[in-house]
Amino acid sequence: MSSQPHFFQRCFCAPNSFFYLAGLYLLLTFFAISCFPPLAAQDFLAPLLALYLLCHWRQVRHIFAESSFFLPTFLLFALSSSLYHASRGSGGFYDLAVFAYMALLYLFFRMLPRGKSLFWQRLGLGMLLILLAAFAIASLALIFPALPGRSLFFFDPHSGSRGLNLLAVRYQFLFSNPNLLGSFYILPLALLQPWLLQKMRACRNLRQVLLLFVAIGLCLLPLISTASKHALMSLAILGGTMLEAWPKQGKWLQIPVVCAIILFASICLLTVLWPIFPISKQFPYLNFRHQGNYTIHQEIYLKMLAADKGSWLSGLGSKGIRQRYPQFADQEKITMIMEQYHSPHWVEPFCTYMDPHNEYLNLASLFGIPAMLCCFAFWLWQLRGKRPVLLLFIPAVLVCCLWDDLLSKRWLWITLAIISTRTILKTEENSQYWQSNP
Repeated sequence: MSSQPHFFQRCFCAPNSFFYLAGLYLLLTFFAISCFPPLAAQDFLAPLLALYLLCHWRQVRHIFAESSFFLPTFLLFALSSSLYHASRGSGGFYDLAVFAYMALLYLFFRMLPRGKSLFWQRLGLGMLLILLAAFAIASLALIFPALPGRSLFFFDPHSGSRGLNLLAVRYQFLFSNPNLLGSFYILPLALLQPWLLQKMRACRNLRQVLLLFVAIGLCLLPLISTASKHALMSLAILGGTMLEAWPKQGKWLQIPVVCAIILFASICLLTVLWPIFPISKQFPYLNFRHQGNYTIHQEIYLKMLAADKGSWLSGLGSKGIRQRYPQFADQEKITMIMEQYHSPHWVEPFCTYMDPHNEYLNLASLFGIPAMLCCFAFWLWQLRGKRPVLLLFIPAVLVCCLWDDLLSKRWLWITLAIISTRTILKTEENSQYWQSNP
């Protein structure tokens, strides 16, 4: 028995154990290998990540304390709601398991140690270059059908009828849809962020700045081809890196960067609230007479929560949501809205069951409003670092949560952990510098 603690200590407390586990997990996540849906290849490493955390339980406790215990409080609320709904037959434990897994990923990658930063930067750069190379190969396959690679694109046969020919073909790489790739881009950018920061600071003239941004733009061509609104988060990381690299520019740089992000966020939100396409030939050109298709199920979720005030505390449960959803679906209204999109094939699914496409409503309906508030309080608490990247990235995430159930994406929590860890390490370095140089 005495050899077992020694074995675990040797395996999970060794200096390189984190790099092996983290590196393998990130690579498997990048290649999106589906094994037993919804499980992917990287998910089978979860027990090893949990054992690593168990061997470093003091650090885990410290990380919980750093966020005023909002994360464990959220999980406790989610657990109590899941137990309640399981006892009533209105829910289960799957959604709790998903968010417990997200917390596990955050805690694990928050332990990013000092040193070997070059490894993470090369990993991030390698991901971006592979995405770009695959995009080039897939684009050639569109021109020359005999070549392989067409499957790396998503083909929507209904986009043409909606006046969205440009969205009929969207890049998705190995992911199941373009929006997943659109949100994934934050991870390689977060890994590469110190290198980008270094290169931006090394620019000595306008020509060097332009060359750097041309190179960045080239690497982000696949992201543009996803036509995903989640690109807002990547834009926020790049904007925060610029502000951090050139702090002396002050408001001359802050104003255009922040305005560009707000403008893009507003355009994205506009496409959610109203049926923007097809564009009308007459003023005001946009269809403001009808609400957007995402707002159909968002409205239904709001009605379900409003109809049962007890659900504000504990949510409705996953099964309860599916049972009640059709009762609040107005088929006539849904049919009229989907006619604006020339998408009659979506009427039946919209009347039967759809995800809310809104993380606030998703958490509130699953676990209750207290759990939802604790989850977002945890995210907002990360702003205390006041680092430009975090100050732009977290609001971008919160805005994207208005049109997607976003917080079940593994790479979102990993990215938050990486950026937060680097912020804390930077703060500690600055503190040590001023203590040694009073």
